[in-house]
Amino acid sequence: MTQEELAEKCGLQTSYLAGVERGDRNITLQTLEKITAGLEINAKDLFELDSPMKQLPIETEQLIHMFAEQLKLKSDIEVKLIFNLANRIFETYSK
Repeated sequence: MTQEELAEKCGLQTSYLAGVERGDRNITLQTLEKITAGLEINAKDLFELDSPMKQLPIETEQLIHMFAEQLKLKSDIEVKLIFNLANRIFETYSK
């Protein structure tokens, strides 16, 4: 998303948003709320620094995403079975 697109979604001027991004401007909680609404996230997600997904190589993130997409096509019983099987594998190989 470009600064212009985000500024439009937030109802802010592009130059103001650019200043926020560079750290030249301080913002209010109301402005933070506008920015997070424009990004379609909540403030907690914006400031979360230690997400395990952010530390994974791109290839691993892609595999996890692909696996999650495949799981969405399975029944509840199949998902539970796969989950239990994965847990047994993790328990076996983490010893």
